[in-house]
Amino acid sequence: MKFYTVRLVIFFFIATNFFPLPKAYCDDVSINYKRDSLFYTVTAMPNDTLKVLELSRLSLGYLNEQLDTAYILGKKALDLSEKLSYEYGIAKSLDQLGVVFRYQANYEMAIEYSELSFKLYDKMGKLGEKAEILNSLGNVYKRIGNYEKAMESLLTSHRIYSEINDSTGLARLIGDLAILYSQMGEYDKSLQYNFQALEIRRRPNIEDKLICTNLMNIGIVYGCKEEHNKALQYYQEAINLVDDNTNKVLQAKLLHNMAATYHRLRKYNLAKNYYLKSLEMKEGIGGEDSKASSWNGLGTALIMLGDYEKGEEYLLKAYNFSKEKGKYKNATSAAKSLVWFYKYREDYKRALFYQQMYQQVSDSLIGIEKIRRLTEVEQKYEVEKKEQQIAFLEKEKQVQILDLQKKTTEARQKNLQRNFLVMVVLLIVVVLVFVSSDNKKRKQRNKLLLKQNRTIFDQRTEIVRQNDELLESNRTKDKLFQIIAHDLRSPLVSIDSLTQLIPYWIEEQDYESLGKMAKTMELSVDNILALIDDLLGWALNQQGKFPFNPESFEINEALENAIKVYAPVADVKHIRVSVHSAIEIRVFADRNMFLTIIRNILNNAIKFTPEKGKIEIGAEHEGDFARIWVKDSGIGIPADKREKIFELANGGAEGTKGEVGKGLGLFFCKEFVNLNNGDVSIESEPEQGTTISFTLPLNSNTTL
Repeated sequence: MKFYTVRLVIFFFIATNFFPLPKAYCDDVSINYKRDSLFYTVTAMPNDTLKVLELSRLSLGYLNEQLDTAYILGKKALDLSEKLSYEYGIAKSLDQLGVVFRYQANYEMAIEYSELSFKLYDKMGKLGEKAEILNSLGNVYKRIGNYEKAMESLLTSHRIYSEINDSTGLARLIGDLAILYSQMGEYDKSLQYNFQALEIRRRPNIEDKLICTNLMNIGIVYGCKEEHNKALQYYQEAINLVDDNTNKVLQAKLLHNMAATYHRLRKYNLAKNYYLKSLEMKEGIGGEDSKASSWNGLGTALIMLGDYEKGEEYLLKAYNFSKEKGKYKNATSAAKSLVWFYKYREDYKRALFYQQMYQQVSDSLIGIEKIRRLTEVEQKYEVEKKEQQIAFLEKEKQVQILDLQKKTTEARQKNLQRNFLVMVVLLIVVVLVFVSSDNKKRKQRNKLLLKQNRTIFDQRTEIVRQNDELLESNRTKDKLFQIIAHDLRSPLVSIDSLTQLIPYWIEEQDYESLGKMAKTMELSVDNILALIDDLLGWALNQQGKFPFNPESFEINEALENAIKVYAPVADVKHIRVSVHSAIEIRVFADRNMFLTIIRNILNNAIKFTPEKGKIEIGAEHEGDFARIWVKDSGIGIPADKREKIFELANGGAEGTKGEVGKGLGLFFCKEFVNLNNGDVSIESEPEQGTTISFTLPLNSNTTL
């Protein structure tokens, strides 16, 4: 940590010395030297989040002169951010790469990278960064002529800057909106936004350069409106604020614009003077590409002043330079001026020649896209070349650092080894004395502790086993009592229903029905007694677990007996119960459990089937299993309750005549079916009835 802090302090010392505040005597060579020195300093930094931000900032510094280096630095920042999972760094790097692509005129990639950056900033809630990205996107769309998207992006950026009260960003954004409206030909709207930006920038602590740029843009718009005197007024106001030493580029632009404005006003002498001043300023800043337009204007002004020889010289200079540099727009403008000049001088041969040159250069503009693509390939090659150089330098730097670290480490290790050996010898002597005296006592204590631990472990294991047996026994007994209570209740309900009819039949003197009822009650009582005997015998024979005595038996008889038990209950609701099993089917299962399953499913079917409904019971072969099913025409089960219908105490719903239940029946049905190596399923829709089916093996060797 200390070593890292020292490196960080060194980096900031170098950075502040390599990027001092702007001074009049700073020249391009010094700035480039310092920037390149900082390049190696930043690339040698530890791979952390600070390095990511410094790589992005350094990439910004190379935009105007070395786009390939700017791209490499931006790409390195992105790769390191992804390696560190540094989300803000990824967004920042994508943002910077989008700017690099914009400078390369690769607008498609600029839009793609900017949109990716915007999504990350949006995810992190970075409003300022979002506004800046939208501003950048708006300028890209503006350059490709998509004014609708440009306007949408810039207006959204305007809203965000206003929300966060960022006056600097807002002024820049308003200025971009003004330029967009100017390009769209809406000059009044452009002026409106330009004046808004100017008002913001005239507040305290705003750089004069920003105000000058704003004033120049206002002058340009007035020039487009052909209000040239107003344009000159704002150009002059901007020039008055420009520092000759620190803002030469801006001053050269302003002088050229003033010259062009005087040219349009046909004040050729003033135009000539300002063209010359602009060219003189450009000589000091190396603005070669921008000289051509000034040469062209100066040549035309000189010709209008009667200096044909000098005027022709500047026009030819503008044309030849622009054509040589591939500046086709400037070349076409210069060729057009030459055609005009030679026609004016009645030199039709040369006029025709430059007319042809004008046409050729105009045709060349059509191939600009091809040239741009070729340039992209060349730039890509240069980028790869630079990356290889940087990788080599980084490896060389790492080797040097590793060598230095190795030597330092070796020296430290030697000192540490010597000191360590002395300490070890002393410690060994002390330890041997202590260990020899304590060893015997420790062995005795360990033996005693080991014996006690074994005894405690055995006792704990026995207690856990007994506790588990008691819990399992209690759970089994509770379930048996619940089954007994559940299976006894349904026949008693049937008897209760019949007894309620006795007064009615006596009053009606329907002795025939009374006789039938007596037989039915006698049958129900016999069935209840048999059921009690079966259940009590089952419960008494169990010893902590459910009795499970599988045997082979025929299920049709069992189905008929179950129907007899619930026939009176079904008759009360006028429900028709029928069996569909034409063939004899034998299964291998516990008979008592099978009867309990059928009784519970049939009881549920009667409970939830309305009067005059029907219940069908059937059985069929299904491979090595028998499938038994009970289908009713009842009220059905909602989807949200269907999956939990077999869970313990999930019931509690009232039947169609208010019948109540404890929700135990279907729970034990599922347990008993699973215990007999079968499976249970349910199909139901509200108001469409329910079908519950289960499988049992045909023989003892069948398993699921």
